[in-house]
Amino acid sequence: MEPSSDLDPAIEAETAATTPPLRIGDYLWHPWYAKAWWIAIPLYWLPAGTAMEPAMQRFYTSGFGIATNIILMPITAGLVLGFGYLRRLLAEGEPADTWFDYDVGEYRKPGMSHPTMDETDPRSGPQWIGYSFRERGPH
Repeated sequence: MEPSSDLDPAIEAETAATTPPLRIGDYLWHPWYAKAWWIAIPLYWLPAGTAMEPAMQRFYTSGFGIATNIILMPITAGLVLGFGYLRRLLAEGEPADTWFDYDVGEYRKPGMSHPTMDETDPRSGPQWIGYSFRERGPH
């Protein structure tokens, strides 16, 4: 049986050294198709801001032009190219810590409400079932 990488620090260090750091630029700019896409965006929109705009107006509002307008928007390129970064970030990122209740000294279990919103917890103040001012009112 092969030892697990969790117990062997040498294997963990080797794995960490071979895995490149997570950088968004590696997904938004480094692939050839990303560079081609980012270069095509200003080339496509350049005539819209020049004297050629009246001639290009019919193309930009045509059916094919509307589809290319959407494809060659910078936000579309950022969303599509950033998807790989987001997928790796969610796969390799650190999990969120569960909420730790320091008063009780235990972790809050999934589905449990916050102590200040739990009517069975005395720390919830006026929402607590045993709150003595509830019967008497605010005066």
